[in-house]
Parts: sequence; C-alpha cells; structure tokens
Amino acid sequence: MDEAELIRRAKVGDRNAAGALCTLHWRTVYALMFARLGDRAEAEDVTQEAFMRLWGAFARFEGETIGPYLRTIALNLARNRLRDTGRHPQEPLSETPPPDPGPSVEQEVVTAEIRGELLAALAQLMPEHREVLTLRLMDGRSVTEAAQILRRTPEAVRALQYRALQKLRAIVQDAARVGEV
Repeated sequence: MDEAELIRRAKVGDRNAAGALCTLHWRTVYALMFARLGDRAEAEDVTQEAFMRLWGAFARFEGETIGPYLRTIALNLARNRLRDTGRHPQEPLSETPPPDPGPSVEQEVVTAEIRGELLAALAQLMPEHREVLTLRLMDGRSVTEAAQILRRTPEAVRALQYRALQKLRAIVQDAARVGEV
C-alpha cells in the first residue's frame, strides 16, 4: 500500500494506517531532530510532539506524502525549543549516526511472539538437535567449539545442524499451515 492510500485511510480513522505512517517516518524525523538538538531525550520529545501536531491538523492535510510537512513541523518545534532554552543548534552536525530509538512496542510484541513460537518448535526437536542449534545459533559457538562440547567431529556437527534446521523448518511450516486454516 502506498503512502497516499495510507493517508486516505488514516483520514477516515484507520488506526493501522496511521500507525503505518508513523512507522514509515519516525526514524527519519528522529534522526533529523537528534542532529538538530544533539540530545536523545529532546529528539524523542520533539519527534513525538511533531506527530501529535500532525494528527491534530491531519483533517486539513491535502498532500500525497506527509514527510516534508512532518519534517517542517519538527524543525519548527526544534527551532522554538532551542530559542526558548537559549541554546544554539549543534554545529557542525555529528558524523556519527543518532542512537537508535529502539524497537517500537509493536516490534517488541511481534518479536516476543516469534521467540515463543520458535521456542515451542525447538521443544519438539530431539535433544541432540536442540543442543546443536542452541550451541551454534543461540550461543554463537563455532563448529569446532560445538564439536568439542558435543564430543563429535566438526563434520558430524555440521550434518547434525543441517538435519536439525531441516526438522525445525518442517515444524515451523506445519505450524504456519495450521495457523492459516
């Protein structure tokens, strides 16, 4: 779905479309605000306020994309904040990227759901399949380290890992088919 369609849907009250628009523009506006203000907390506050102002005037919005409009709102808010506090914008802009604002609540929920589904699928594997996947993928151990721990050759660990991944894939695909019905 393109941005113009998301805007049309959000204007008639579709919260999912409004959320998608936020997701689409949040990082860009935040990065701009961090570069302008030089402070993570202030950048988050101004970014959030810019979105709130946008939604307050959204019924009058006529464009096909909210990016330029939203950035203008955010820059004006940042300018006002700097003026009110007597500070000057960060000059020159830092070469380092702004800190990541972290995952959204929706991303955390989806990640937790996926993690739970994978753990449930792992529980269905034979113990040696669980062990090799835990050592290699979760603990990040090398094939050699896993071979020493499992008392197998590196070739045997690779083969066991391959079979474990094949079995895990089949379990996940079966679960997905059941979920589709």
